[in-house]
Amino acid sequence: MGSRVYAEYILMGALMSGEAHGYDIMQFLKNALGSAFHLATSQMYVLLKRLENDGLIVSSVELQDTLPSRRVFSLTNEGQKIFLEWIKSPVEHVRDLRIEFPARIYFIHRLSLRGGESLIRSQVRTLKKIKDKISRQQSEEKDPFIRLVFGQKIAMIDSWIKWINHDVVSFILKT
Repeated sequence: MGSRVYAEYILMGALMSGEAHGYDIMQFLKNALGSAFHLATSQMYVLLKRLENDGLIVSSVELQDTLPSRRVFSLTNEGQKIFLEWIKSPVEHVRDLRIEFPARIYFIHRLSLRGGESLIRSQVRTLKKIKDKISRQQSEEKDPFIRLVFGQKIAMIDSWIKWINHDVVSFILKT
């Protein structure tokens, strides 16, 4: 998925339903993803500018009668395409699962997108490949502490797989 940071994809997802100004985006992030994701306002504007420079969003100034003008952001067709590619792809690194995978599931649900079951299967396959690689490393490792750390990583992956297969599947099937 290139060199984009997951927060950029989340910002694109926030604009999938239509244009919004910065305050609207911050409120969306707080209300929709607040328990799993936080982005400082200053960082949001840096990322929005980067997305605009890359042609993935556009902005315009909206004049208001009694209030200061505000900048309104909207997703371009290219931004929508890139976001939809991201949403359907599994998270490649276990360290990124905590925020990125739930964000993908959230947007699939919120935007009524197809592909939730496919994403789940793909994510579990990806995790099993990672687990197999770590298991091989663990079995070849001589240092007992490093074997212990590998065991912890395997246990975490097993926990992710169990959560995905039970809770996420139930969530996707109910919606």
